[in-house]
Amino acid sequence: MAVLGALALLALIVALAAVFSLGPFGDSGGGTTLTRAQFTAEADQACQQAHDKYAELQKSPPNSAQGAADLTQNLIDISENELGQIRALDAPQEVQPALDRYLAAREQGIAELKKGLEAAQARNARGYADAQAKIAAGQVHRLKLARTVGFSQCSRVSQGASGQ
Repeated sequence: MAVLGALALLALIVALAAVFSLGPFGDSGGGTTLTRAQFTAEADQACQQAHDKYAELQKSPPNSAQGAADLTQNLIDISENELGQIRALDAPQEVQPALDRYLAAREQGIAELKKGLEAAQARNARGYADAQAKIAAGQVHRLKLARTVGFSQCSRVSQGASGQ
């Protein structure tokens, strides 16, 4: 129970950090469109932070349906926060079409995470495994879309980091 409390606190801290770093006093220039290099650097930083959190959470695989549900909820929170950070950046017009495709693919990955969460909460091992398989199947596609935008850290493939 203490672990869940700590994870909830971590999620709250991450959310607050995102709000403050992207607020009117943040580094995004207060509404000024970023250069492509600035945009990809800031997005990659958000992705790297999310990737690190994913990796930390997935060091200890869940050993119960409740553990899988808790892990999946935390992964959803991290993914949605990362997506929000990228969306809040003032992307240059030149990357917008590719960015839109990438963000749509990330939304699909998050939707699969949510299906996995529902399955874990219902103790449906097959449904959970199916959702995990769909997330993994879309990983290379998300990586290609991320590279098209110019990202080097977003959706990079690593062992056990589904949904990135």
